[in-house]
Amino acid sequence: MNFFSSVAALPMNMATTTMSAAAEASAAAGRQERTAAPTLDPTSVLGKDDFLRLLVTQLTYQDPINPVSDQEFIAQLAQFSALEQMHNVARQVERLADVQLVTGGMAQAASLLGRTVVLFDADTGGTVEGAVEAVRLEEGLPVLIVNGRRFSLFDIVEVRQSG
Repeated sequence: MNFFSSVAALPMNMATTTMSAAAEASAAAGRQERTAAPTLDPTSVLGKDDFLRLLVTQLTYQDPINPVSDQEFIAQLAQFSALEQMHNVARQVERLADVQLVTGGMAQAASLLGRTVVLFDADTGGTVEGAVEAVRLEEGLPVLIVNGRRFSLFDIVEVRQSG
């Protein structure tokens, strides 16, 4: 018997009350969904350790008369393996992005050697103009040496051909 047949079997006034309560609950849930901001709590996301703990707990407390079938167990192990591989790929992509940031920034800075640049000077609030004399890597970020002073790539306002 489904919901609609059970509602049809109720007396008319009770069916109306049940339907209005269901409609009211649905509307309230809809209002709540629209007003609640979706947030992702990092502690609520299951990691690979949680997945493995869950699998071990499931195996520990399984019914000895009706154990988990081989297919279910293999499927769960495959899911665990896929989760671990996704975690490894994410970590490698993060490392690749870090390396690209350093090497790309260094290549960009090196291409400015000998060129005239206009830089924002945070000390004076104005600009400084000069040729890029050297490029250094400090704390993983490229630093330009202009007029004997250190500047970040982010301080560049303008780049000119040296002439």
